[in-house]
Amino acid sequence: MRIDNNLNAMVSSQLQVNEMASNLAEVANIVGDPQIQEVTTDLIDSIVGQIPEVISYSANAKSIETQNATSDMLLNIKA
Repeated sequence: MRIDNNLNAMVSSQLQVNEMASNLAEVANIVGDPQIQEVTTDLIDSIVGQIPEVISYSANAKSIETQNATSDMLLNIKA
């Protein structure tokens, strides 16, 4: 696995989270009073859809950390 693959996946996850956040903000701007906001499937999908994207982003970041630690270890062994 290469770091650039993980970075591309992280960018993709970030774009998805940004899109879902925009959807949430749009709903909030349309109806300013939270007490009369209607819960729609789009709103629920935007909220729930962020969960796997955040997990994916975190997993890719952890993978990059692991790859860096492995590279450091190999460099220390070689030196």
